[in-house]
Amino acid sequence: MKALRFHAAKDLRVEEIAKPGEPGPGQVLVRNRFVGICGTDLHEYSYGPIFIPKEPHPFTGAYGTQVLGHEFGGVVEAVGAGVTSVKPGDRVSIQPLLMPRSGDYFADRGLFHLSPELALVGLSWHSGGMADYALVNEYNVAPVPDTLSDEEAALVEPAAVAVYACDRGGV
Repeated sequence: MKALRFHAAKDLRVEEIAKPGEPGPGQVLVRNRFVGICGTDLHEYSYGPIFIPKEPHPFTGAYGTQVLGHEFGGVVEAVGAGVTSVKPGDRVSIQPLLMPRSGDYFADRGLFHLSPELALVGLSWHSGGMADYALVNEYNVAPVPDTLSDEEAALVEPAAVAVYACDRGGV
């Protein structure tokens, strides 16, 4: 499959890489349809690696050359054992946070985004939105209705970040 991969600052390459394998338990294979380019992607391109790990990430093991893209949506291609929230053919938006779901001080309190082991699809994971396919966890996908375009599905996560910030700020 084709993928846009980060190698170093100002060194992005469109490359042919292996399609992710079949999803394991709790995983979802997504055929990517649309991806946004975030300021974080631009910073990685210009000055990185910043968020892309130089050594194996403690939670994901990912490091070095990375498929970019953490604001994206697509269609479920396949699901692993135990996945119940989506099925093949469902359209989804990706919520890119990856972290321990328990056994971590913050995870045990529902504060997943504060975990020191926090990772992101498209920055510190083996898949990203700037490829034909991405393999993610079930907790990373949110079904979207047919009334949302592919472009809008890709923007659900950044819109949610803005809404959360306004809510927290009392705006």
